[in-house]
Amino acid sequence: MWFPEWKLNQQNRICFVQVDANYQEVAGLGVAWDLFISKNGGAFIPSAGAKSEISDGWYSYLSTAAEADTIGPVAIRVTSLLTIVQNLEYVVQQRNAGCIEYTYIVNNSVSLNPLEDVEVWVSIDLVAPPTNIVWYGRTDVFGVARDENGNLPCLDAGTYYFWKEQMGFIDDQNPDTEVVSP
Repeated sequence: MWFPEWKLNQQNRICFVQVDANYQEVAGLGVAWDLFISKNGGAFIPSAGAKSEISDGWYSYLSTAAEADTIGPVAIRVTSLLTIVQNLEYVVQQRNAGCIEYTYIVNNSVSLNPLEDVEVWVSIDLVAPPTNIVWYGRTDVFGVARDENGNLPCLDAGTYYFWKEQMGFIDDQNPDTEVVSP
């Protein structure tokens, strides 16, 4: 599952819709709503950033840099008297604060040159096609697997299966078994 990323130690803006009990958009709240933040599973605390109304039921929140100073999930709860609770989730760098960044490189087996733009899936099962995918990305110009935000796979310690696919690329070692350890 993918969660939108917040940048570490920076202000981050989110936009969202406020709806009533009939799921109709609620305009005109201005800043008469409350936002609470939980960093990496901690208790919800009142927000300290800037709130604003965009229009037509859309609202915006600009976090403080301090609200993005903890790696892991950021849970957000938005409340007001006229709307239902809005629950949102973002992630600062990676979802699991205790995971291990793992460098996985795909090379051409003949020339040994790195292969760019190879799709890479990481699964915890050895069935084809994999059903328990825990990470997905593509290789960069150096053949290094990265997600859409440029991050390396961040995995818990254990055994994983790396599946690779690219037009014209045939891999006799698909999947590749990798053991991630601290």
